[in-house]
Amino acid sequence: MSLPQTISIISTSLLTVTAVIIGIQLILILKELRHSLLKFNKVLDTAESSLQRLSQPATAIAGILEGFKQSSTLVQTITGFLNRNRSKTPPVDIPNYDTI
Repeated sequence: MSLPQTISIISTSLLTVTAVIIGIQLILILKELRHSLLKFNKVLDTAESSLQRLSQPATAIAGILEGFKQSSTLVQTITGFLNRNRSKTPPVDIPNYDTI
């Protein structure tokens, strides 16, 4: 074998070994990334469930307040309906205390 062939075989072997090592490291990094993403997903699920537990009472309170608002509107409507035929002046003329 000549010198250029030997150098070519050695460099090809070194490049192959380097590529295999880089491939193995890449696989290990991707496994670690997958593990980290799974843990992060669990954290997000926990945060979501906590926020849902906190938002349910807030939604209930908002519903109660909306019910009070609707009932006050209903009371105003009924009061307006009942007072529509009443006059604004009292039925009896009461003199002022200053004139007596």
